[in-house]
Amino acid sequence: MSTPPRRPDASMTLLTSMLERPLDPGYQQAADRRRAAGLPAATSTRTAIVLVMVLLTGFLFAVSARSLRPKPTAAAAVKAQLVQRIEALQAQSSASEARLAALGTQVQALEALALRQSSGSGLASQARALAVQAGAVALTGPGLTLTIDDAPGSATGADAGARPDGGFSSGRVTSADLQIVVNGLWAAGAEAISVNGHRLTSTAAIRFAGQAIIVDFRPLARPYVVTVLGDADRVRRVFEPAFAGVYLSQLAQEYKIRVAWASAPSLTVPGDASLRLSVAEPIHGDVGSAPNPSPTGSSTP
Repeated sequence: MSTPPRRPDASMTLLTSMLERPLDPGYQQAADRRRAAGLPAATSTRTAIVLVMVLLTGFLFAVSARSLRPKPTAAAAVKAQLVQRIEALQAQSSASEARLAALGTQVQALEALALRQSSGSGLASQARALAVQAGAVALTGPGLTLTIDDAPGSATGADAGARPDGGFSSGRVTSADLQIVVNGLWAAGAEAISVNGHRLTSTAAIRFAGQAIIVDFRPLARPYVVTVLGDADRVRRVFEPAFAGVYLSQLAQEYKIRVAWASAPSLTVPGDASLRLSVAEPIHGDVGSAPNPSPTGSSTP
């Protein structure tokens, strides 16, 4: 007598029973008794109740998630308003500076015309020369640009070691770096210098405020482009072996600060719009033969 073949899933009795008879035997017997007694199945009402409970649970989860979402606080709203106000004031300030520069150009033209009409052509040329020396007018000529930028991936608030950083990280350009570089360029024979469009004169200052570098209380944005008028070859030849040039080279080598030089046949540096005439003295005698006034005797920016 041959034995029946053994089922391949004979060793998985628990799994096969769950698949073949998913309903508990007690529940199955109760359902069979209801059918034998002719009673209606109880699953329809329960199914509706379960469906309602599922929908209600999903709704409660959605409400909870919505309530837990961070809401805009009063501080965030005030901050957003301040940012908008600052941006609006900056735009207004830029427009006012442009208008001031245009009016300053008109005033200078009228002053020169008045001097010529009063037979003071010599005074007009002297005033022009003094304005050039004081940095009150824009200049155009050959020169070079020096672009300095932070190291790639530099972070804020880190320790910069022995550098005079004022709170900057070692890979960021500081106000002290720009001061050393600019002073070195002056010593190398630069005739006029501007940084990001801001003219540097005897009254200008490069400082820092927090993490921002400012020139005459105007913040600068990186990269920092230093425009220099003068003999480009001579300026670089004198600058690079000097202290400022060696310092800049060490910034590039040790701190990975990016440095780029570029010569140009024609560059323009703007005039310093913040210069004002505060002292003036009348010239006695013949204006045509008046001696050349000293810069401090005629005007003080």
